[in-house]
Amino acid sequence: MALMSAALGPKSLFGKNIFSVSAKPLGTFPVRGMEAINDFGIVDLHCHPSLKMYLWNSKIWKRYHPSAGANPFSLQYTVDELAGGYAKGLLVAHYLVEAAMTRESAVLKKLFPLIKRLFLGLADKVENEDYSNFTQVNLIIDTLETHIHLANQKQGEVKFVIARDFSEFEQALSQSRIPIAHAVEGAHALGRNFPLTKSNQARRQKTPAEDLKHHSYIRNLEALSARGVCLMTIGHIFQNDLVFPVEGISPDTKQIIQMDWTYTPEKNFPLTDIGKTVVSKMLDIGMIVDLTHSTPAARKDVFDLNRSRVAEGKKMRPLSFTHAGAQHIFEKYEGCNQNIYDNYKFYDASDDEIDWICECDGTIGIIPENFWLIGCDTGLNKKYKNGIDYIVETIQYINSKSRTKNYDNISLGTDFDGFADAPGDLFKPSQFPNLIDRMRSNAISDVNIRKITSGNALRLLRHGWGNPS
Repeated sequence: MALMSAALGPKSLFGKNIFSVSAKPLGTFPVRGMEAINDFGIVDLHCHPSLKMYLWNSKIWKRYHPSAGANPFSLQYTVDELAGGYAKGLLVAHYLVEAAMTRESAVLKKLFPLIKRLFLGLADKVENEDYSNFTQVNLIIDTLETHIHLANQKQGEVKFVIARDFSEFEQALSQSRIPIAHAVEGAHALGRNFPLTKSNQARRQKTPAEDLKHHSYIRNLEALSARGVCLMTIGHIFQNDLVFPVEGISPDTKQIIQMDWTYTPEKNFPLTDIGKTVVSKMLDIGMIVDLTHSTPAARKDVFDLNRSRVAEGKKMRPLSFTHAGAQHIFEKYEGCNQNIYDNYKFYDASDDEIDWICECDGTIGIIPENFWLIGCDTGLNKKYKNGIDYIVETIQYINSKSRTKNYDNISLGTDFDGFADAPGDLFKPSQFPNLIDRMRSNAISDVNIRKITSGNALRLLRHGWGNPS
């Protein structure tokens, strides 16, 4: 949708190329005074401000006017929105737009040649589908870090901190600053189609998985970890070298962009050999594995690899769905889809997966996007405008299936700034109090609300990020 919007002529609309980065020095700017971080401040497991910074050169210190829906250009996470104090920390997921989008969407397939001619800089920001994907994702990380530095500079004090490890994340919280941790969405960021080089006879006798242990995927993974990347969503919209996807785009959006690709249970493929090797390495070095977007078979492989650590004398790592819902709640609402969207439910966690998340002391980040919670949104039925009630219903259902029944494995992952179809009552951070109030009115105690808003996410980071003894 963003690429389609880009082709509508921003030069003529705005009188300048909005995709160029100004080299002029940036002056100070008026910012509303930061409120103290609220006791119920949210650690958001999944958001995308770097995507809009990278694509459009959006600036976190400017004021935008987001609304319900996809917000293709308006930043939802800005200095002004964060000033309210209801966001405690962010895991910013760096997403490199997949080239398959320009082939699988009939609309984008027609528009992309035009974008290449008119906006070469924008076209270059789509993945290259080779080793240089890794360079591209590092550029996205650089972009975020530069924007955060400038935001602090323009305010005259450090209010945001890029955290390279959990101790830095925790220290920023203790100083009433907002820590930002790097995450990556889609293992295509590691690169694609690396050849399996075999330098000698001994290497030729090894299995493909063993051959990968010192391969480019692992080198690039370790380099991202050294930059402070705490989490990777191994799957995304299209297949990569590690894993196959489930549905990741809602049917109304697929209709708009004319995308025919569909997920069916026959495509429930496991992790590839590369995937198993990379996931095992992630568990060892302490990069959290996000199961969102991967097939159920691949997710089971990740859980099994995590369990196998116990036999090796290691502890299981906490795993996560950072922005998902519950399959049971999705199935419950048949008024909109009447089972015609059944295969979309595999995006969400099953009852077994909820239990397995509890087994490893992980957490499920609930997404404020109606379609992935209940199989319906305003694009399919105007009745489904607001979403907080469905979020709370999903929270309570997951808790009912958890081992402790004490809200120990539930968090929030907004997908803000990721072109997600946000509901009318929760499309920007300043609306977080509405969610907190609704949880209270549904008899969720303040102690448990704090777990949902930040406590469980912090435990995930404490035990999943890095290599603690």
